[in-house]
Formats: sequence, structure tokens, C-alpha cells
Amino acid sequence: MRLAVAPGWVRVSLLRSVDCSQSDIRLRFLTFTAITLLVIVGPHVQAQSPVVSVSAPSVTATEPAALVRGRKETLKLRGFELKGATQLRFPSAEQIVVELKESSDAGQAKGLENKVVGDKQLVAEITLPADLPTGLLEYVVVTPGGEAKSKIIVLDPESSIDEHEPNDGFRDAQKLRNGQVVRGSIQADKDVDVFAYPSLAGQQLRITVTSGGPLLTDLSVQSYDGRGQFLAAADDGPSRDPVMTLTTKTEGPIYLCVSSSHDLGGPWHSYLLTIEEVK
Repeated sequence: MRLAVAPGWVRVSLLRSVDCSQSDIRLRFLTFTAITLLVIVGPHVQAQSPVVSVSAPSVTATEPAALVRGRKETLKLRGFELKGATQLRFPSAEQIVVELKESSDAGQAKGLENKVVGDKQLVAEITLPADLPTGLLEYVVVTPGGEAKSKIIVLDPESSIDEHEPNDGFRDAQKLRNGQVVRGSIQADKDVDVFAYPSLAGQQLRITVTSGGPLLTDLSVQSYDGRGQFLAAADDGPSRDPVMTLTTKTEGPIYLCVSSSHDLGGPWHSYLLTIEEVK
């Protein structure tokens, strides 16, 4: 479902002293969403999870949502028919060192059916060279039942940062630099991650939240100006991952609040937050 932000539909006022707490964000965004839904589609809305038919190994989610070159990282993969995996390969980067740690049942996914999101997982420790190219990197999971192929994003450590808690309000917002990409995770139910991004007046920004697995994670993003006034919100873009475009009116920080559209958090709720200036 894609929501359009129409000026004048919803007016939200917030005193400067009021923080962007979990309840504040949730109340304001849910009010906006509810009014929008009633206007657009009426009161009878029922969300359905996509049905996945699987007969071969496949990957439905990764944790984290991206890797950082020059580091040793733990990579978790979830999907179908991954139990008993014997190898994790990176065909275009054979210099990556991989050590398989675990191949097992993944446990019950929170709020979802395993027949939709997969019930197996693979855990590996991987060491990425510092000169590994950034961008999409293909990998292959080799299992007794066949191969599962997918891709994951590789980031540069100079232009990426990991989300850290506490960052659930305006006062505790994690400060970002221009051009930084954030690796984050919705760590618990009703968790909200808040970031402060420096902006100039008249900038057109595109904000994208890419989940580690859209079958398991349905994210949303809301934006507020430096006074806490609501600017825009996005739920789903071309996929279930939200994409927002907005034009800043004043110079100063804008607050970006990332959360689960269904108040779910925990394992398999990783994401990548990207802010780009549209020229």
C-alpha cells in the first residue's frame, strides 16, 4: 500500500519541548494513516502476506541488511531448504574468507507463518577485504538440495554508520553526516529509531529504507522538521520498502523516524537507511 502525502489533509502541531517519543511518533503517524485510508479506500482494509511456493533452496532475509568491507562480520541468512548447507560462496570475490557456524531451524517468525518466510537459517562469519568493491555482491548457498543465489550490498566504512540505542526520540536522535548510510535494526516491538540529518533550505531529498527481507519486515519512515512539525511519511514504495521524496523549506536538521508498520521488532528486522540529494 502506498500513501500519498497531500498538504492540508492533516495538520499536526507539536511544541518544541515535546520529544519524539515512541508514543508520540506512533500516535501522529497512525492518525495520519487512518485518515488517509478512510479517504482513499474506506474502512474495509485487510492486509495479506504474499504466498511463496518453494521447491528449491532460497533466501528470504539477511541480517544485517548490508556488509561493510574491511571487517569481519556475522551474516545470518533465512529462507527455505537451507538446513545442511555445506558452503557459502561469493563468485566474484573469492578472497572473502567464510566460516560456516550454524545451519539449523530458524524458529517461528514473529507475527508470520514460516511457510511464507522460510523456516531454516544459516549463520556464517565472513571476513571482507578492505579493497572489496562497494555495491551489490552476489553470493551462493550450496545445499544438498541445490543452490540458493542472492545479493547483498557492500558498504564503505567511511560512508556508513551502525545505528545505536538509545535513539527513540528527538532528544536522543542519532546524528548523521551528509552522505552517510545507516545499518539499523528494529530491535523490539514498538521500537522507533530516530536520526537527525543536516539539511539546507530547498534541498530535494530521497529517503529509502531497505529491509534485510521484505517478507519478514514491513517498515515505514516519517520525517519532521527541526521544530518537530510533521513533514511527510512513507510506508511502501515499489516494494514493501518505503521511499520518500521531500523538499526542505528551511536550513537545519530534519528528523527521520524508522519503525515497523506493524509494531513488530526483534531478529530479522534489519534495514539500511539511505538519504540522497536529488539534483
